[in-house]
Amino acid sequence: MTNAAPAVDRYLEIAQRQFAETGFHGVSLAAIAKEAGVSKQALLHFFGTKEKLYGAVLKRLSDKLCAEVERAGVGDPAAGLVAYFEGLAKNSLERQAEARLVVRALLDTEETARFWPMKPYLEALTELARKTPKWQTASLDEIRAELFQLIGAIQYLTISQTALTGMYGEEDRQAIEERFAGSISGAIRVFVQT
Repeated sequence: MTNAAPAVDRYLEIAQRQFAETGFHGVSLAAIAKEAGVSKQALLHFFGTKEKLYGAVLKRLSDKLCAEVERAGVGDPAAGLVAYFEGLAKNSLERQAEARLVVRALLDTEETARFWPMKPYLEALTELARKTPKWQTASLDEIRAELFQLIGAIQYLTISQTALTGMYGEEDRQAIEERFAGSISGAIRVFVQT
């Protein structure tokens, strides 16, 4: 199975990009297989179903995000949260597919879903926030609401790049990004202040 790992990683990368671009319902196994240069059966061999492939893509992203939160949590939790969110805001434009995928995962979730691959990431952020003086006695609902606002603001700007450029032009989009960088930095600091 070791020889299969590079192929599986490649399939996951292709699937991640396609799911990020068009969502679960807009992607077919045939399209992923075609881009990967394999048969649809090859994908089914590794993942079983489109749903399992999508779950594997989301779990892989969640694991990556959890690892980033874990690294941020080493040392002072408040400083770690500031560093994490400032890094997320700064790097999100280079990682647009990941932001789109997180948003798509929220949009594609059915009421009957039994698998929530992004939950560990959100729980890791919640636990890190709980270690800060400001949030030690807060309810989980309070913490999660604030975290969702920060994550949502960053992701909304990230996934809006094409629309902002189309509506206002490249120069104004860049000005919006610069203004956003300052305002989100302030919001992050308010989030961790006591």
